[in-house]
Amino acid sequence: MVESSTLTLTLTYLGTLGVAAVMFLGQIIAFTAMLALAGIVGLLSHGVRLLLGRRRPGS
Repeated sequence: MVESSTLTLTLTYLGTLGVAAVMFLGQIIAFTAMLALAGIVGLLSHGVRLLLGRRRPGS
């Protein structure tokens, strides 16, 4: 039979690992979303520059 203190310790440990895993996945999703947003903004700004006929300074 499992002691209640051992069961409590096990559930607390697994709960902490579960929360850490969810936070880690959230960080990966946020990082990916930020990279995608930066890429989209870069492509859109490049397209607007081409449409308006402006080049980068120094080119």
